[in-house]
Amino acid sequence: MKPARKVYEWACQKAFSPMAPLWLALIFFLEMFLFLPMDALLMLFCMHNPQRRMIYAAVATLSSLIIGLIGYGIGYLLWDTVGQFVTDHLISKNFFNRLVDHYNAHEYVAVFFGSFLPIPFKAVTISAGFCQISLGGYLISIFIARALRFFLIAELMQRWGMQIKSFVDRHFGSLVIALGAKVVLTFGFFWILGN
Repeated sequence: MKPARKVYEWACQKAFSPMAPLWLALIFFLEMFLFLPMDALLMLFCMHNPQRRMIYAAVATLSSLIIGLIGYGIGYLLWDTVGQFVTDHLISKNFFNRLVDHYNAHEYVAVFFGSFLPIPFKAVTISAGFCQISLGGYLISIFIARALRFFLIAELMQRWGMQIKSFVDRHFGSLVIALGAKVVLTFGFFWILGN
Protein backbone atom coordinates (compact mmCIF):
# COMPACT_ATOMS: atom_id res chain seq x y z
CA MET A 1 0.00 0.00 0.00
CA LYS A 2 3.01 2.31 0.34
CA PRO A 3 3.13 3.39 -3.34
CA ALA A 4 -0.62 4.14 -3.31
CA ARG A 5 -0.23 6.08 -0.06
CA LYS A 6 2.61 8.12 -1.61
CA VAL A 7 0.45 8.99 -4.63
CA TYR A 8 -2.39 9.95 -2.28
CA GLU A 9 -0.11 12.20 -0.21
CA TRP A 10 1.38 13.75 -3.36
CA ALA A 11 -2.11 14.58 -4.66
CA CYS A 12 -3.09 15.99 -1.25
CA GLN A 13 -0.09 18.35 -1.36
CA LYS A 14 -0.93 19.43 -4.92
CA ALA A 15 -4.46 20.40 -3.80
CA PHE A 16 -2.93 23.20 -1.69
CA SER A 17 -0.47 24.34 -4.35
CA PRO A 18 -1.12 27.68 -6.10
CA MET A 19 -0.74 25.61 -9.29
CA ALA A 20 -3.44 23.10 -8.19
CA PRO A 21 -5.84 23.88 -11.09
CA LEU A 22 -3.00 23.35 -13.55
CA TRP A 23 -2.03 20.05 -11.90
CA LEU A 24 -5.65 18.90 -12.04
CA ALA A 25 -5.93 19.87 -15.72
CA LEU A 26 -2.73 17.94 -16.50
CA ILE A 27 -3.96 14.85 -14.66
CA PHE A 28 -7.30 15.05 -16.49
CA PHE A 29 -5.46 15.35 -19.81
CA LEU A 30 -3.39 12.24 -19.01
CA GLU A 31 -6.66 10.33 -18.58
CA MET A 32 -6.97 10.42 -22.38
CA PHE A 33 -4.08 7.92 -22.51
CA LEU A 34 -4.30 6.22 -19.09
CA PHE A 35 -7.03 4.74 -16.93
CA LEU A 36 -7.13 7.11 -13.96
CA PRO A 37 -9.96 7.50 -11.42
CA MET A 38 -10.85 11.09 -12.40
CA ASP A 39 -13.83 11.47 -10.07
CA ALA A 40 -11.72 10.27 -7.15
CA LEU A 41 -8.97 12.78 -7.99
CA LEU A 42 -11.46 15.63 -8.22
CA MET A 43 -12.93 14.52 -4.89
CA LEU A 44 -9.46 14.48 -3.36
CA PHE A 45 -8.66 18.02 -4.52
CA CYS A 46 -12.07 19.32 -3.35
CA MET A 47 -11.79 17.50 -0.04
CA HIS A 48 -8.41 19.00 0.81
CA ASN A 49 -9.11 22.50 -0.42
CA PRO A 50 -12.91 23.02 -0.38
CA GLN A 51 -12.63 26.80 -0.87
CA ARG A 52 -11.43 26.14 -4.43
CA ARG A 53 -13.88 23.34 -5.23
CA MET A 54 -15.77 25.36 -7.87
CA ILE A 55 -12.49 26.22 -9.61
CA TYR A 56 -11.54 22.54 -9.58
CA ALA A 57 -14.94 21.53 -10.99
CA ALA A 58 -14.63 24.17 -13.73
CA VAL A 59 -11.10 22.98 -14.60
CA ALA A 60 -12.31 19.37 -14.73
CA THR A 61 -15.21 20.38 -17.00
CA LEU A 62 -13.04 22.40 -19.40
CA SER A 63 -10.37 19.68 -19.44
CA SER A 64 -13.05 17.14 -20.36
CA LEU A 65 -14.22 19.41 -23.16
CA ILE A 66 -10.68 19.53 -24.58
CA ILE A 67 -10.33 15.75 -24.19
CA GLY A 68 -13.70 15.43 -25.91
CA LEU A 69 -12.41 17.46 -28.86
CA ILE A 70 -9.24 15.36 -29.10
CA GLY A 71 -11.20 12.10 -28.93
CA TYR A 72 -13.69 13.35 -31.50
CA GLY A 73 -10.82 14.34 -33.79
CA ILE A 74 -9.25 10.90 -33.45
CA GLY A 75 -12.54 9.23 -34.34
CA TYR A 76 -13.33 11.64 -37.17
CA LEU A 77 -9.93 12.08 -38.81
CA LEU A 78 -7.70 9.23 -37.75
CA TRP A 79 -9.98 6.19 -37.38
CA ASP A 80 -8.45 4.37 -40.34
CA THR A 81 -5.00 4.82 -38.77
CA VAL A 82 -5.69 4.26 -35.04
CA GLY A 83 -9.02 2.42 -35.03
CA GLN A 84 -7.48 -1.04 -34.85
CA PHE A 85 -5.30 0.00 -31.88
CA VAL A 86 -8.30 1.50 -30.06
CA THR A 87 -10.46 -1.59 -30.44
CA ASP A 88 -7.56 -3.92 -29.61
CA HIS A 89 -6.25 -2.09 -26.54
CA LEU A 90 -8.68 0.53 -25.20
CA ILE A 91 -12.21 -0.73 -25.88
CA SER A 92 -13.67 -3.85 -27.44
CA LYS A 93 -15.01 -3.89 -31.00
CA ASN A 94 -18.40 -5.07 -29.74
CA PHE A 95 -18.67 -2.25 -27.20
CA PHE A 96 -17.55 0.28 -29.80
CA ASN A 97 -20.15 -1.00 -32.28
CA ARG A 98 -22.87 -0.72 -29.63
CA LEU A 99 -21.90 2.90 -28.99
CA VAL A 100 -22.07 3.57 -32.74
CA ASP A 101 -25.58 2.07 -32.86
CA HIS A 102 -26.67 4.26 -29.93
CA TYR A 103 -25.25 7.37 -31.59
CA ASN A 104 -26.99 6.63 -34.85
CA ALA A 105 -30.30 6.17 -32.99
CA HIS A 106 -30.09 8.88 -30.30
CA GLU A 107 -27.12 11.19 -31.09
CA TYR A 108 -26.91 13.96 -28.45
CA VAL A 109 -28.89 12.09 -25.77
CA ALA A 110 -26.41 9.21 -26.11
CA VAL A 111 -23.47 11.65 -25.85
CA PHE A 112 -25.01 13.29 -22.77
CA PHE A 113 -25.59 10.04 -20.87
CA GLY A 114 -22.28 8.58 -22.03
CA SER A 115 -20.50 11.66 -20.67
CA PHE A 116 -22.45 11.79 -17.41
CA LEU A 117 -22.39 8.11 -16.44
CA PRO A 118 -19.23 6.19 -15.45
CA ILE A 119 -18.59 4.91 -18.97
CA PRO A 120 -15.03 5.18 -20.36
CA PHE A 121 -15.04 8.76 -21.70
CA LYS A 122 -12.52 8.01 -24.45
CA ALA A 123 -14.93 5.43 -25.89
CA VAL A 124 -17.71 8.04 -25.93
CA THR A 125 -15.58 10.69 -27.64
CA ILE A 126 -13.85 8.53 -30.25
CA SER A 127 -17.04 6.75 -31.30
CA ALA A 128 -18.89 10.11 -31.59
CA GLY A 129 -16.18 11.35 -33.95
CA PHE A 130 -16.35 8.13 -35.94
CA CYS A 131 -20.13 8.62 -36.30
CA GLN A 132 -19.50 12.23 -37.39
CA ILE A 133 -22.09 13.68 -35.01
CA SER A 134 -22.45 17.44 -35.46
CA LEU A 135 -19.61 19.03 -33.48
CA GLY A 136 -21.66 21.87 -31.96
CA GLY A 137 -24.35 19.66 -30.44
CA TYR A 138 -21.73 17.15 -29.36
CA LEU A 139 -19.73 19.79 -27.43
CA ILE A 140 -22.87 21.21 -25.81
CA SER A 141 -23.93 17.72 -24.68
CA ILE A 142 -20.48 16.99 -23.24
CA PHE A 143 -20.26 20.37 -21.53
CA ILE A 144 -23.65 20.04 -19.81
CA ALA A 145 -23.09 16.41 -18.76
CA ARG A 146 -19.55 16.88 -17.43
CA ALA A 147 -20.41 20.17 -15.68
CA LEU A 148 -23.36 18.49 -13.93
CA ARG A 149 -21.20 15.57 -12.89
CA PHE A 150 -18.19 17.54 -11.66
CA PHE A 151 -20.05 20.39 -9.94
CA LEU A 152 -22.22 17.78 -8.20
CA ILE A 153 -19.07 16.08 -6.92
CA ALA A 154 -17.69 19.45 -5.74
CA GLU A 155 -20.91 20.24 -3.88
CA LEU A 156 -21.04 16.79 -2.26
CA MET A 157 -17.46 17.25 -1.10
CA GLN A 158 -18.41 20.62 0.45
CA ARG A 159 -21.22 19.00 2.41
CA TRP A 160 -19.57 15.74 3.45
CA GLY A 161 -15.88 16.25 2.69
CA MET A 162 -14.60 16.02 6.28
CA GLN A 163 -16.52 12.82 6.98
CA ILE A 164 -15.25 11.35 3.71
CA LYS A 165 -11.66 12.44 4.48
CA SER A 166 -11.82 10.85 7.91
CA PHE A 167 -13.24 7.64 6.38
CA VAL A 168 -10.52 7.55 3.69
CA ASP A 169 -7.75 8.10 6.24
CA ARG A 170 -9.09 5.29 8.45
CA HIS A 171 -9.72 2.76 5.68
CA PHE A 172 -7.11 3.71 3.07
CA GLY A 173 -5.77 0.17 2.52
CA SER A 174 -9.24 -1.33 2.08
CA LEU A 175 -10.21 1.43 -0.36
CA VAL A 176 -7.11 0.79 -2.49
CA ILE A 177 -8.01 -2.91 -2.66
CA ALA A 178 -11.63 -2.02 -3.53
CA LEU A 179 -10.45 0.37 -6.27
CA GLY A 180 -8.19 -2.34 -7.70
CA ALA A 181 -11.10 -4.80 -7.64
CA LYS A 182 -13.29 -2.23 -9.41
CA VAL A 183 -10.71 -1.77 -12.18
CA VAL A 184 -10.44 -5.54 -12.65
CA LEU A 185 -14.24 -5.93 -12.70
CA THR A 186 -14.60 -3.03 -15.18
CA PHE A 187 -12.08 -4.59 -17.56
CA GLY A 188 -13.82 -7.94 -17.10
CA PHE A 189 -17.21 -6.38 -17.86
CA PHE A 190 -15.99 -4.76 -21.08
CA TRP A 191 -14.18 -7.94 -22.07
CA ILE A 192 -17.42 -9.88 -21.65
CA LEU A 193 -19.30 -7.24 -23.68
CA GLY A 194 -16.71 -7.60 -26.41
CA ASN A 195 -16.99 -11.40 -26.60
